[in-house]
Amino acid sequence: MRAAPAFELTLSPGVIERALIALLAATAAAAPAAWVWSHIDAAVGPAGRGMWPWVAVVAAALAVGASIGWSAARSESRTLRWNQGRWTWIAGGIEHEGTVQPKLDLGSWLLLALRSRQGALYWATVGPQRAGAAWHPLRAALFAPGSRAPEPGAGEGNPR
Repeated sequence: MRAAPAFELTLSPGVIERALIALLAATAAAAPAAWVWSHIDAAVGPAGRGMWPWVAVVAAALAVGASIGWSAARSESRTLRWNQGRWTWIAGGIEHEGTVQPKLDLGSWLLLALRSRQGALYWATVGPQRAGAAWHPLRAALFAPGSRAPEPGAGEGNPR
């Protein structure tokens, strides 16, 4: 059986991933803001302050949450390498070695968990458009039997 060929791939969050993170952060900010405002509004009395202040508070929370989510998703790009059965990636000028596991495979989009030997966990997404010629070797290294590097601690244990 042949092993997956060596390749190098640059991973960085795309616009869609950044927008989804911004949407998630906006929702996480707006839900408690709406809940808190409903309690503040109920304290005024049965008539409350009306709907427009509530809409303004929720819209402001949505905008702040989306802004924070968009800027937080602006992480640095990582250079992922597969060579001779080893996964390495460069992040922030430091080379890490570890494992790469697909956590979600939608056929034309992968969510990858990159775990370094020190235990740090990085998340990355990749699709065929961004991967280019490295798409097939990436999928072969992730899914082909015999091309996976052994998991740390594999084969250790008590003999029978």
